[in-house]
Amino acid sequence: MSMNIANDLEKKIVDWLDRHRNRFELDIHEGSLRPLTPTSYTYSGPGTSITIGFKKSLKQGTINLEELRENFDFIALDKLPLIGLDVPSNWQVYPQTPVSSFDEGVHIDSYENNQLRMTIVTSFFAIYGMQNQEHPIMDKAADEGTYVQVRRNFEGVIKLDLTLVIE
Repeated sequence: MSMNIANDLEKKIVDWLDRHRNRFELDIHEGSLRPLTPTSYTYSGPGTSITIGFKKSLKQGTINLEELRENFDFIALDKLPLIGLDVPSNWQVYPQTPVSSFDEGVHIDSYENNQLRMTIVTSFFAIYGMQNQEHPIMDKAADEGTYVQVRRNFEGVIKLDLTLVIE
């Protein structure tokens, strides 16, 4: 049964990529980037996990657009939702970038009243999915039919408009 679900999901992913002409667009405009460490901030939402890193810690009241641009270090797009892709409720599916974090293709558009607007244009090499498991056995290979990966190069354009919470 799991194999059928994985095969069906793989077909849905291929169809989704075809319909979107190998282009992924996402606007995230609700929520906030919260401190993870003194130099990194994270956003978590439904099916979404993004981390933004800076070279130096940010200080409330002293930050301006130029400083943010100069201080920007990396972004990690750990999980992003694929809007319009019909995913079984017990699965997680997200696009994969070739590297875990990067700075190329990231533009800080504006920063005003703690509102950070960014545009990220990057490439993805695959869409990965896995079935949620309650107690997976550590160091054991995943069972056939409990994961899927569709490898295909496609472009992503992600726009962020989030409150940057500086403590």
